[in-house]
Amino acid sequence: MNKKKKGRDSVKKMLGLGLFIVLLLGSLGWVYRSHWIAGSISVELAKAGSIDHNVKVNAVFANEEYPIQSPAAGKVKFQGKEAQRFRRGETVAEIYPEGADPGASSAKATAYVSAPNGGLLYQETDGLENMLTPQNLLTMDLSKVLDQKGNSKSQTDVVQAGTALGKMVNNLTPTAAFIELKPTSNLTKGQTIKFNVGGQVQSAKIMRKSDQPQGIVVRFSQYLEGTANHRIQEVSWISQPEVSGVVISKSALYTKGEEQGVLVIQDGIYQFRKVKVIDENETLACVEKLPQGIPVVKNPRSDLEGLTANVKIPS
Repeated sequence: MNKKKKGRDSVKKMLGLGLFIVLLLGSLGWVYRSHWIAGSISVELAKAGSIDHNVKVNAVFANEEYPIQSPAAGKVKFQGKEAQRFRRGETVAEIYPEGADPGASSAKATAYVSAPNGGLLYQETDGLENMLTPQNLLTMDLSKVLDQKGNSKSQTDVVQAGTALGKMVNNLTPTAAFIELKPTSNLTKGQTIKFNVGGQVQSAKIMRKSDQPQGIVVRFSQYLEGTANHRIQEVSWISQPEVSGVVISKSALYTKGEEQGVLVIQDGIYQFRKVKVIDENETLACVEKLPQGIPVVKNPRSDLEGLTANVKIPS
């Protein structure tokens, strides 16, 4: 009898010990799982902002430019500053005989260089002044125009007769550009679109569409500073107007059944909140029915809902 009782007591002890171990392992697993979940969750605050639709594109700019040829060999002394405006016929530079100091030679030996047209004076040339023009972008074979290779040359102190001394750029006429754009089927000739050029939003009218090379020729509403000495630039095409509202990361969008929403942290618990997306781009979404400042999970999972949010809330 005692042996049976001792056996039953042993079994009970073994079962109790086993239950204790199971509970201990379960507790440790829960703690580990909680810490793992907390460490893998990324949270942000919903905030006021805007969604843009800017597409990076390459632009080749063209302006009305007039090369200036040196009438004689010698040392150059320019008048005024780089990109200063001169009227037609005004003296933009003086050429002194080589070896003579400016002001030391006689008036007869000094060659005076006049502006061939009114505009901004630039001392750097690339040989494309007569080829890469707004008119040629509209009328000539674009492949031939754009395939021309320029050779940038900054003016030195000494020039030879007949060589390029600089150029005048007419800043009273609008800048034109070829925009490398694929596809162009949703754009029409005569349509006005917008670009961000050097941090400034500029309007441009589509003057020509091209299949080879694929893109469009546009004419801006004004002369764009910086396009005469930097013909090729990366600009942003604003393909759609900005939309403002409450903005979150696009990755935060979460589908529960047939409803689209986000996981928010409210009262310390992960909760599903239905939202309406009014606009989005590659990285952000603008939503309705979501208050500003509420914590939102950027990488939601179905197993989070209802759990205690053991994460740091960003300030």
